[in-house]
Amino acid sequence: MNKKHRFIYTFLTLLFVLSSAHALTLNLKNADIRTLINTVSQATGKNFIIDPRVRGKVNVVSNQDINDEKLYQFFTSILQVHGYVVISGDDFDKILPKNATKNTPPNHLAGDSIISVVLAVKNVEVKELIAILRPLTSQHGYLAAYQPSNSIIMTDSAASVKRIKDMVSLLDQKVDDDYEIISLKNSSATELAGVLTSLLIKNKRHSNFTISTNAQSNQIIIGGNKAKRLKARFLIIELDKRGESGSTSVIYLKHADAKSMLPILQGVAKQIGSAVQKKKSAINIQADDATNAIVVTAPMAITLSVKEVINKLDVERAQVLIEAVIAEITSSDINELGIQWLGGNDNGMGMINFNEQIPSLLTNKSAGSSKLVNSLKPGVSFLFGKQNKDANGKITSALGMVINALNSLGNANILSTPSIVTLDNEEAEIIVGNEVPFITNTQLSSNNSNPFQNYERKNVGLTLKVKPQINEGSGVKLKIEQEVSNVVPSASAVDVITSKRKIKTTVMVENNKILVLGGMIDNHVREKHNKVPLLGDIPILGHLFRYDTETNDKRHLLIFIRPTILTKDNIDDISRQKYSYIQAKRILKNMGKDSFDDLFPDYSIAGKKKTSAEIKPTQESSKSNQEVSVDLEDNWYEDE
Repeated sequence: MNKKHRFIYTFLTLLFVLSSAHALTLNLKNADIRTLINTVSQATGKNFIIDPRVRGKVNVVSNQDINDEKLYQFFTSILQVHGYVVISGDDFDKILPKNATKNTPPNHLAGDSIISVVLAVKNVEVKELIAILRPLTSQHGYLAAYQPSNSIIMTDSAASVKRIKDMVSLLDQKVDDDYEIISLKNSSATELAGVLTSLLIKNKRHSNFTISTNAQSNQIIIGGNKAKRLKARFLIIELDKRGESGSTSVIYLKHADAKSMLPILQGVAKQIGSAVQKKKSAINIQADDATNAIVVTAPMAITLSVKEVINKLDVERAQVLIEAVIAEITSSDINELGIQWLGGNDNGMGMINFNEQIPSLLTNKSAGSSKLVNSLKPGVSFLFGKQNKDANGKITSALGMVINALNSLGNANILSTPSIVTLDNEEAEIIVGNEVPFITNTQLSSNNSNPFQNYERKNVGLTLKVKPQINEGSGVKLKIEQEVSNVVPSASAVDVITSKRKIKTTVMVENNKILVLGGMIDNHVREKHNKVPLLGDIPILGHLFRYDTETNDKRHLLIFIRPTILTKDNIDDISRQKYSYIQAKRILKNMGKDSFDDLFPDYSIAGKKKTSAEIKPTQESSKSNQEVSVDLEDNWYEDE
């Protein structure tokens, strides 16, 4: 091929397609490297001195526009691939083979151009660094230690020099004489510690180098002589580099529920991924219910952040024993006072009957004194009377009077004494009652007979919902919802009528302290006055012809509640006391009644060797009046 054809061929292969005022598309095929240098010189305005040893063919494929700023960097990279470098100068640049640059003093930093630097080292012996850094230099780079100033002298490409400078800044750290703590960003401390152990510790018994990990903070602790620590630090920095591809990790939870934690982790991973990742990569987090595990597929940096969140959330939660006494105090104050008269003879009789008591007296007067007494109303009653008889013993006339006085008071009714154990921040519920059918729909047939009715069953009885939250210190926040319902007796057979009393509140209680909730539910006052017309209105004497009744009904719903935080030290003792209480009640069930202290035993004395309870039966008991001692602790597990 003659020179003319060669020039035309080179011109066709060296094609700059102008796409904008300052953007070019460069495509080369078997182009002479000197022709490339000449073309770049014309495009950038730079002057080049070319070493005679610079020669060869160049192939470049480019489908993107290259502006003037990036063209020179692109040019130096092409030369770097072919074993040549650019030494930048003030008025001209030199193009030399790489092996001819060690003694050449460059001035400027430019991409793949060759530069020389002096790196001062403050905290590490420079001779120790040289052995570690030498593999990082290029094939024709120069690296040496200058011990008088503890410095490193280096001549290499700008990219290689930058890499060495970054590594020196990471390794040249002031450390403790015995150990170092290194935080990881992209790797797992546990996995990386295993790699370091296999590489650096050959004989564990006689090794003066140790490696430990802190999984929660993802840190590696290395100890031993400085030389080995320096080598370990270098390996950690190299291995803890961010990878582009994602990895899959399976994290088994110890205490938390994987399905409940999944939405939290997905939200955290999404936020972290958008903050730390320039390139979007797939992030997938799933929960496996069968093994209670979290499966994470994501870049290592995000995986480590997710593991850190899991370590803080997957903790053992405390348990709370919640004991309650639900009582309804019905205070029915009834006052009755009145006088009733009875009189008559052979011609007839008359009576003042205010409380329907006299007809019963007349019916049972001949049946004996026992039935006559049973006919009296509750309270204090006085019977006065006189009969007149003739010679044959026949009653000719009679006059009688009944005086009634009554005052009655109601008392407390303990509805239930539930207790339940639940986790911190978990709602617990107790339901004690019956499912009562309620009519929801009634349909009649064509002849209005045999109606078809639909029923809905609802719980009627006692319901207690409580959610404890343990606060700092010994306080327990309780969200309480308590309901008492019962069927009201009714003469109507149409449907069931129920009454309901409900308390819903949030309170704060100290551990092992009792708090009372509730108050007055309703208050009904009823007065009834019966009297004889005119006679009952006479001052003072009118009371002989009146019967007054006053009723005051009050109902209180009270909840006595006590939370107890369970620990490993007291949970067994509390369980034993509960079992012992059941055993004691079975033995002594007919010998006394529950006291308030029985319902809330003192757990502060739990763990004592022996506890005895002495109970004396009342004088009315048919059993002998002896002291009965019950051992609550020694044989708590035996069936008495």
